[in-house]
This record gives sequence, structure tokens and C-alpha cells, in this order.
Amino acid sequence: MRAEPRNRPLPLSTPDMILDTRTLIIVLVGIGALLSIAAFLTWRAHRHITALAYWAGGALLGTVGMAMVTAYGVWPAAAVVPLSNALVAATYILNWFGVRSFAGRSIPWRFGMALLAVLTAGIAWFVVATNDVTARVLIMSAGITGLSLLAALELWWTGPGDRPRRAQRVTALVFLAHALFVAGRAVLTAWGGPVDSILSPNLVQSAGFLEAILAVTGWGFGFLAMTSEKLQADLDRIGTIDPLTGAYNRRAFLKHAERELLRAQRNGAPLTLLLLDLDRFKRVNDTFGHLAGDALLRRFSETVTTRLRRTDLFGRYGGEEFCLLLPDTDRSGAAALAEALRRDVAARPLPFQGHEIAASVSIGIAACRSGEDLDAALAAADLALYRAKRNGRNQVVVDEATA
Repeated sequence: MRAEPRNRPLPLSTPDMILDTRTLIIVLVGIGALLSIAAFLTWRAHRHITALAYWAGGALLGTVGMAMVTAYGVWPAAAVVPLSNALVAATYILNWFGVRSFAGRSIPWRFGMALLAVLTAGIAWFVVATNDVTARVLIMSAGITGLSLLAALELWWTGPGDRPRRAQRVTALVFLAHALFVAGRAVLTAWGGPVDSILSPNLVQSAGFLEAILAVTGWGFGFLAMTSEKLQADLDRIGTIDPLTGAYNRRAFLKHAERELLRAQRNGAPLTLLLLDLDRFKRVNDTFGHLAGDALLRRFSETVTTRLRRTDLFGRYGGEEFCLLLPDTDRSGAAALAEALRRDVAARPLPFQGHEIAASVSIGIAACRSGEDLDAALAAADLALYRAKRNGRNQVVVDEATA
């Protein structure tokens, strides 16, 4: 007698292989609610990051919209279908707005609202005029795909170049993958013929809701990771950058300068140090006040940085004294730059409360010699600066003892 096999493989089309769409929607609603709360609480703690408010609002609207989907067939379709789809579309629009806000770009409110109106009107038409579920899926898929691609492009290409963007790029990939999946789902839906309901137990719809769960979770955590990355970069910047002038603070300048000195000595490349001191700065503070002094320091820093290369190090050494380290530059090249800076500062008086405050700078230059540490170069540049001050200020002096 022939024995029957104990286990038979089930075909992919059997109902046992299809996840219940209503269950998937409930899971999606729960995740959306949690991410909305997380984004809102993070925004409450860091209100200067406006993008979090957009993302929290988007997650909340999407959660409400998806919760309304479970009422399909219970509430009047003419009301619940356009409204739920409008709320879901608003999620993607607000996600995109948040991405632009995070990058410091303007928010295209008119375009966003016009797009939302078009998508909602299209959905309403295919509910009231003709009950065509496939058409509604295609309309929403087109909107979601387009907005997801916009978010992916913004995340990948925009943002400050001096800030880490690892989390931003990963989130961009999440949006790109989501856009491709939604577009593919739309093609399969159109190819498969008429659809009775998006809640119908079939493999395409179940896969769509399962992917939505993964996408919402992915970009939700991505947004929070981007925020954490930005906050850490801001903390690092506070620890290294002088807030008034934008130059390195003294500790950060010396740290980077030590590394540059080791590199120059290892490669045998020239390295030159400049000390710059604003002349009669105390007189500006005493005459016009500290606000004028602060404005003068900012203007001086802007004047200097416009002539610098990316490899040059510029730092505030203390008060009105600044340091400038020039890699791959000998004393003659440094002297030419210093003279140009001296002329620039003298040619740019500071307008302040109806006055023009004249400024000048004295500069001492020293070469970093092989085998000597940074302190030796600082001492030599300081001596040259002292000679420039003693000889009448507003001049450049090169320390001839260094070679």
C-alpha cells in the first residue's frame, strides 16, 4: 500500500500564504502613532529643528488616514475614501517639506497644496463618478512615487557639506526603495485586472501593506537618526568653533596645527605661521562699545577667510589676536598673503551707527622649522608681531631667524 506524503507544499496563491490586510493596517497604524509621538517629543526638546514638526504631523495624519481605511465598507465610501487618501498623501507631502526644512530650503506650500488637491479630486472622482479601485490605486501610487523620489533626491544631494550625512543618505535609500516598490505594485495592480477593494486578501495588496510597515519604520528611524547626527555635529562645532567669528577656537586650532606640523615635517613640505592682531582694538571698545568691537571682529574674520584656501587653518588665539597656518607655503608666499590681508582690512572700515570705524592689522610671520614644535613657531611669530606693533602698527614683519 502506497503511503501518502505527510506534507505537501502549498502554492503561493493559497489564502494561507496571504497576510490579513486589516491586521497589517492595524500594525501600520500602531507604528505610525509611536513614530509620531517620538518625533513630536524630540521636536519639543529641540524646537529649532522645524523639520521634526513636519515629520510628526505627517506621521499623525498618515496614522489617522490608515485607521480610516479599516472603515471601508462600513462608512459611506464617498466620504471616507477621499479623506483617508488625502491624509495619507499629506503624510508624504509633509515628509518632503520636513526634508527641505532640514536642509535649510524653502517650503513650496502652494505646490504641495495644489498637488494634494489634485490627488484628492482624482480619488473622489473614481469614487463618486465610477467606483474604480484600480484607478484610485494608480493615482495614489503616482503621487506617492513622485513625492518619495523628491524626498530621496533632497536627502541625497542637499545639506551642509561640513555635516555628517550618513543617516541622511540611508534614509534617502529607504525612500528610493519605497518609490520603486510602490511603482512596481501599481504595475502589477493594473496588469492583474480590476480590484474589488484594497482590503481584498491577495498577495499584491498584502505585500503592499507589509512594505509600507517597513518603509514607515525605516524613514521614521531615519529622521530621528538624522536629528541625532545633526545635534552631535552642532555640539562638535560648539566645541571647536569660536561662536563670534566662525574661526577655530584656540584649543581646536592648536590641535589641528599640531597634526599639520607633523604632516609637513614628515613630507618635508614648507609650513608658515602668521599671528594677526587688530590695532588699537581696545580704543574701539572704549569709544563705540563692545557691540562695535564684536562687529569689527566678525568683519575682520570675514575679510581674512575670503582669501584662504580650504587647507589653511584660521583660529582665534584670544581677544583680538588670530592665528593663521598656511600648509605648503614658504615665508615669501605667506608675506604676500599677509600684505594682501593688511590692505583688505585697511580698505574696509566698519559702518556702525552712523560712523565708519577704521581698522588695521599687524601681522607677524614665522616659518615652522623642521625638528621644532609648534610653540617655537608661535614664539617666533609673536616676536615678529611685537616688532610690527613697535614699528608703528599696520604692517607685516617676517621673522628672519626661522628658515
